[in-house]
Amino acid sequence: MRARKGGFTLVELLIVITIIATMAGTMLIATGSITDNAEAVKIVRDLHVLKLAAVMYFTDNNAWPAPGTSLDAYLDRPFDSTRYDALSITSEDVTTGRSYIGVTLKGSAGSQGVRNKLESSAAESGLTDATGAAYKAGTTPNAVFVIMK
Repeated sequence: MRARKGGFTLVELLIVITIIATMAGTMLIATGSITDNAEAVKIVRDLHVLKLAAVMYFTDNNAWPAPGTSLDAYLDRPFDSTRYDALSITSEDVTTGRSYIGVTLKGSAGSQGVRNKLESSAAESGLTDATGAAYKAGTTPNAVFVIMK
């Protein structure tokens, strides 16, 4: 009988490579979901900061900001144009008396995974579309709002 040389057989190497590839694939899927969730949380936080800026504008001017009004003076950092295309303020709805403040998403902030996370958290976060209906990722996918007043 021959003595076996040191080393691994091809079958052993293939089994190890398959196990590592499976584990790496699972980690990539989990990491993508976590990244989408973190991005959705950032968007919700930014919307609530914009709402607070609108409230500060109201206290200074005794009027809510109109569409096209800049809130830069009331923000602690500049508006993030890398994640958002535009800041939108809707006119007051005559039926409800409400106005909405929102952003148009771009880049990774507008990915389908992030929009799905925003839709799933719309009720508890107060996310709406420009009309006040609950945010739906399929109807107004890149514009998300919160009630300003």
